[in-house]
Amino acid sequence: MAIVIRKNKILHIQWYDPIRKKTFSKSTRFVDNLVNSKKASRLADKLQAELNKQADLIRGHGFRDVTINDTIVHFMKVNSNKNPKTIKDYERFFKKFKESFDLNGSCLCITKLSIEDWLLSLRNLKLSNNSIHGYGKQCNHYLNFLFEYNYISPFKINRDVKTRPEIKEKIIFREDHLKMIMNDLRSKNSNFRITLLLLFYTGLRSSDILTITVERINFSEGTISYYSPKRKKYRTVPFHPGLKEFLLARTKEIKSGYVLQYARVENLGKAITRYFKELGLNDLGYTARTFRKTFVSLCRNKFNMDESVVKELVGHEHNNTTDLYYNHISLEVMKKELMKFKYEV
Repeated sequence: MAIVIRKNKILHIQWYDPIRKKTFSKSTRFVDNLVNSKKASRLADKLQAELNKQADLIRGHGFRDVTINDTIVHFMKVNSNKNPKTIKDYERFFKKFKESFDLNGSCLCITKLSIEDWLLSLRNLKLSNNSIHGYGKQCNHYLNFLFEYNYISPFKINRDVKTRPEIKEKIIFREDHLKMIMNDLRSKNSNFRITLLLLFYTGLRSSDILTITVERINFSEGTISYYSPKRKKYRTVPFHPGLKEFLLARTKEIKSGYVLQYARVENLGKAITRYFKELGLNDLGYTARTFRKTFVSLCRNKFNMDESVVKELVGHEHNNTTDLYYNHISLEVMKKELMKFKYEV
């Protein structure tokens, strides 16, 4: 109920906001007397009527008046089976989101204007466009969740406010730099050496090669089986003949279990970044992912390998009906194409 209260001889209106779940007060600037008291009472009645109208509207549309934190807990529960990297992206987004939104407040505070103001504020962050767009993407996922579960009324964000990704230059290793990287591997331990060789000769994602175990390497068939966290699939691909002696040495050394001794993808990436820094290649935009880009580029441009086979080798999704639903690319076909990849370490 909106009421009139007296503070330092000035009349104030005090009310409870059901959306933000807080009590507020505002000065009328009226000096406390009989005439002004009646004016203030009329203002309080008008405000209460608006609050009642807002509450009726919420009930009429069936919106669920819960806290923002309640919706986040629900969101994380529904998406708990997502890739660990995706989960971290969600957590990073909510950490930034709570800087502007009170998690204990009602989710009905999330409106078109409040979200657009938040998205506009991201432009002031000293981050790359793609990092800012990451927040924008997760915000979109969260909003769609709120709409789906009828937490808030659906709205459309102005296209000029939306974040946009930046298309970056396709960077692959220069031939002389690649030779430098491979030649200096001889001084590294077997764990790091086999990591780079797997990345270069398979073109697989860092997260993919971390799932390879000794038990999943079939030397008689010349294949490696792995689990792709991104695609949520178990896959088997042939390995390049140039990998065989290194894989044999590594499996003989560790006997069983995971071939690579990195707890997380981030640790693998940091180790490779340090190596590039040692070689003086740290300012060229090279990362662990550059091995994948280089493998695909060499396959397609230098060795003229079949596009569909290359996609199958590196675990890319096929985007045409023929390859997606009809064309079965066998291991033998992949082995045959992989033989075109001529590169001696």
